Amino acid sequence: MFYNVNLNDNKKIFESMNIEIEIILNEAGIPSGVVNNNNFVLNTDQYKKLIEVVDKYMKGEFLVEISKVDSIASFNPEFFAGLCAQNGLECIKRISKFKKILAPIQMTVTEKDDFVSISYSYNDGSSVPSMMSIHAQISILSIIRKGTGDESLMPQKIIGSTNYPVDAIKYFNLEPSVIDKANEIVFKKSDLMKPFITKNNRMWEYLEGELNQRLKEMEVDKSFSATVRKTLLKLLPSGFSDVQKISYELGISKRTLQRRLKEENTTFNEQLNHTRELMVRNYLKMNMNLDEIAFLVNYSDAKSLSRAFKVWTGMSVTDYRCEIETS
Repeated sequence: MFYNVNLNDNKKIFESMNIEIEIILNEAGIPSGVVNNNNFVLNTDQYKKLIEVVDKYMKGEFLVEISKVDSIASFNPEFFAGLCAQNGLECIKRISKFKKILAPIQMTVTEKDDFVSISYSYNDGSSVPSMMSIHAQISILSIIRKGTGDESLMPQKIIGSTNYPVDAIKYFNLEPSVIDKANEIVFKKSDLMKPFITKNNRMWEYLEGELNQRLKEMEVDKSFSATVRKTLLKLLPSGFSDVQKISYELGISKRTLQRRLKEENTTFNEQLNHTRELMVRNYLKMNMNLDEIAFLVNYSDAKSLSRAFKVWTGMSVTDYRCEIETS
C-alpha cells in the first residue's frame, strides 16, 4: 500500500519547534529532497518508520497545539468531512471510514450501551507509537469540541501506553490511565449526539464524492506499479519518460524503483510501454493525428510510434482506427 505525503505542509509544523524536517527524514531513511515534491509516496513500512521518528519529537505543549483541529484540518480532508457532520457520532464514523486513505492506521469505533470508544492501531494490528496515539486522541476531542462549540466537553475515559504530558492532561481535563500497549478514548453517546454548529451539507456533498473516489482507487489498484503509471501519465506529455526522472519525482532512487517493480514481477519498461499504449489508444479514439500523439507520449516521430504500436497490439494504427470506426 502507498500513501501520498505532503511534507511541505508538515514542514511548517516542525519549523514552529525549531526542528528541520530534513533531520526527521534523514532519521527515517527518506531522501530529504522530497520535501517539495507533492507526488511523493511512502509504502507502509516507510510510513511507520517516519511516524516512529516523529513520535520522539512530539512532546508537551507542542503535541497539544499541533493536534488541535485548527492545525490538522488545513490539510486533512477527512477532518473537514468530520466537521461537516450533523453530530459527533457521525463525525467519528466519517473520519474512521476515510482515515486509511492518508495513513496505514486503523481507527476502531465501538458503540456499547451509552458510550462510544475509539482506539488506534496500524492496519496490521500492531500498536502505534505512544505519542502518536495521544496526538490522535487530542485531535478527535478537538474536532468534537469545535463541531459542538463546547470547549468544556470531556471524554469519560482515556487510556494510553505512556505517561501523558502535563499539557495534554490539562487539555483533556482528565487524568488518563496508563496501560502497556493500549490506547482508548471514551465518550458519552449523549455528548456525541449534540448537533454540530459546523454542519455543512454542501461541503460534505463535495467531499464525499472525492473521498469515496480515493477509497475506490485504493481498492482497485494498490500496487507500486500503479503509482509509477500515474506518474508517467503526468510526465510523458512534458517529454519525460526516463526512469531517472520518474524515480526523482517519486522521491526514491532509481535502484529502489526498479527493485519495487521487480517485487511485483514487472519492469520500468513494461510499465512505460503499458502506459504509452493506453494513452495512444485513447488519443486515437479522440481522432488526433499521429504526429500529435507521438509528441504527447514522448516518441521522436510518428513512424517510431507506429512501429511500437504494432509491437504492443499486433495491429497497425490504420487497422486500429478502422476497428474504432466500425465498433
